[in-house]
Amino acid sequence: MNFKFLKDWVSGWRAYLAEFLGTFVVVFVICGTTLSNIFYGDFGVLGIALASGSAYAGMMFAMLKFSGAHFNPAVTLALWLAQKIKGSLAFFYILAQISAGFAAAGVLFWIFGSEAREFSLGGPVLGVGVSLQAAVVIEALLTAILVFVYFAMTVSRNSSASFSPIAVGAIYTISVFFAGSLTGGTINPAKVLGPLVISGSYNNIAIWIIGPAAGSIFGIVYDFLFLRKGKK
Repeated sequence: MNFKFLKDWVSGWRAYLAEFLGTFVVVFVICGTTLSNIFYGDFGVLGIALASGSAYAGMMFAMLKFSGAHFNPAVTLALWLAQKIKGSLAFFYILAQISAGFAAAGVLFWIFGSEAREFSLGGPVLGVGVSLQAAVVIEALLTAILVFVYFAMTVSRNSSASFSPIAVGAIYTISVFFAGSLTGGTINPAKVLGPLVISGSYNNIAIWIIGPAAGSIFGIVYDFLFLRKGKK
């Protein structure tokens, strides 16, 4: 019997825990900020955008050394497509991220109550007049930009990993600020699945899965354009 798959899981438990905790905090803070904005205050898209970028940056600073601080299945998928991580590692990372999203959504439901379900527990909502096709393209393009910055800051040989949380956090901030009223600018399926499923908001959920998944393909493009030429 081959126990390699089990060995891979056991040996990487700290990384999986780091991904779970980091994603939990990110989803909890961002969706919680959205709900607080709806129920208790009016700090708008800019406030949510700043909370998003700050949450990602803060948790990246804390967890980068343990797991690479993906906190996003699209980033993990991009790294796997570019053959930077093993398939077993990618599987458990994505499992941890999605589980964290559901856990955070559950806590938010407990805090804000059943009324929060009417607002998708802080999850994204498709903007008025925005077509499904346009929404998928927006999410895909923003995810591709995220992948570009993540690879440039953490994967490239001459990258400055110590500054990557700031750069990646800035991209999340810009994404929400630009597309918050269009698609939510989430570019992260882990941030979407938990809140939308628990709240029963299944309409258009495919947008926030297909878009980021398509954008993750840019990992292959980045590898071909900027990394392979440096190989000996």
